[in-house]
Amino acid sequence: MPVHNLGYRGWDEQRVPKWLRPWILARAGISLVWQRKLMRFLLMFAWLPIIFPAFFIFAFEFSINDPESLVGLLASPPISQPELAMEVVNDPEAARHQVWSLMILTFFRYPQAIAMVMLVGLIAPMMISYDLRSKAYLMYFSRPLTPSEYLLGKSAVVWFYLAMISTIPAMVVYLMGVLLSPELSVLAQTWDIPLRILAASAVLLLPTTAVALCYSSMSSESRYTTFSWFATWIMGIVAYRILTWTTFEPPRGSMRDVRPEPPMPGEFEAEFEEAFMEGDFGPPPEQPPWPEFDLDAYRGLSPYDTLGKVQAWVFDLDTTPASVTPFLTLLVVVTVICLWWTRRRIVKRLSV
Repeated sequence: MPVHNLGYRGWDEQRVPKWLRPWILARAGISLVWQRKLMRFLLMFAWLPIIFPAFFIFAFEFSINDPESLVGLLASPPISQPELAMEVVNDPEAARHQVWSLMILTFFRYPQAIAMVMLVGLIAPMMISYDLRSKAYLMYFSRPLTPSEYLLGKSAVVWFYLAMISTIPAMVVYLMGVLLSPELSVLAQTWDIPLRILAASAVLLLPTTAVALCYSSMSSESRYTTFSWFATWIMGIVAYRILTWTTFEPPRGSMRDVRPEPPMPGEFEAEFEEAFMEGDFGPPPEQPPWPEFDLDAYRGLSPYDTLGKVQAWVFDLDTTPASVTPFLTLLVVVTVICLWWTRRRIVKRLSV
């Protein structure tokens, strides 16, 4: 009788249900990531920006009888919504839903977008590449686990941490706005905002996780996949802004092209004194209208701006004239292709 039996042995214990197998894999990945002190610090830091949208919603609710005090905040960057500022002055009750949605969208677009890129860049590149380098995938697939379940479990790790810095803080901001409002009647006007938060979170989670895992499956060296992840975002933003600005040209005869001749000595003073005495300065010279930037022409090159377009549509705050359908289709196509490619790489490695 051998002392060490290395052959196959039967499993007498109860097996985990098939639909829970990805969760077992995800739970192990979540616990491993949580052990890193840098990740805990980043999660704590990512929660700090909820102070600003929560404070603005609080200020809006308690200044609803004197909305003029909020006009400057709404009209100045990063919000830059002068039309909404005028609507708040005219009818603050009707503008409540739009103001709350705008604050939560701003939270999604600015601080959480940066935290998302950093967080996924630290987590996702090692999800599959480390298994390929250490051959840990042989241990995973020695159990009754399919490639799709493996991919779902790895994706759930990224989804969990992205929800921790985007979905849950946004829900907390909404809940704080409801609790700090003078009346609970705001629920009747803002009941759909939590649903929009979930939809905007899905727009953020699904494509970003699919792309990050696709990069992770392409190489066993995580440094290459990390570089590819950050390069995708940085180069996309730079290319989009360069192409948008370089295609803009002012119209002929605009202020940039007008070069008036210098007046004769004393001529300007005499005309000004005569107009001042008569009280008629006359209308200012008309200038040709400046064309607006076509912000959607090259938006598909930038993942950040594509996500912003779709998320603004989810919150019903999209102000650009182009339809959201091409950009939503682009996100769906990228997600499907990346998931298919990642699964193909896993199956190919198992068939060797």
